[in-house]
Amino acid sequence: MWSKLNRCSSLGVVLALLTATVAWGQFRGFQAATVAPPASLPLEAGKTAEGSLVVRIRPGYHINSNKPAEEYLIPTKLTWNTAGLESEVTYPESELFVSQFSEEAMLVFSGEIELTTHFKAPAKLPAGLTEISGTLRYQACTDKACLAPMSLDVTIPLRSK
Repeated sequence: MWSKLNRCSSLGVVLALLTATVAWGQFRGFQAATVAPPASLPLEAGKTAEGSLVVRIRPGYHINSNKPAEEYLIPTKLTWNTAGLESEVTYPESELFVSQFSEEAMLVFSGEIELTTHFKAPAKLPAGLTEISGTLRYQACTDKACLAPMSLDVTIPLRSK
């Protein structure tokens, strides 16, 4: 009888571990925010151009604003990595949100937001430059808890004029 009980217990543990592993794998790939494919940007040497990214935040979630009210909250930040290119990002106005886990109102983004960047190209563009690459870092929360901070690789395709 003990042998049968041990086999059932072992099988239960194995199934629990397998279920947890599958769930963790699905959770690891979860993104509370996605970026819509941006329009191509006409970028000329020595000139400025404006590009936009539309960020879609899943229903039931919000992301911290670029200037959260509390120091411990991770701000949303868009960083462009293309060398020699100056950029200035404009964030939308945030909204106030009160969660179940904090008495303080938070400044957040929800729904669909647009991040606009003004790019200033150097006098000589690098040869073969076909896109501008960057990273969107954010922390998503529900009204009950926050997820770990996430980063999304983003690109804006370039078109020649």
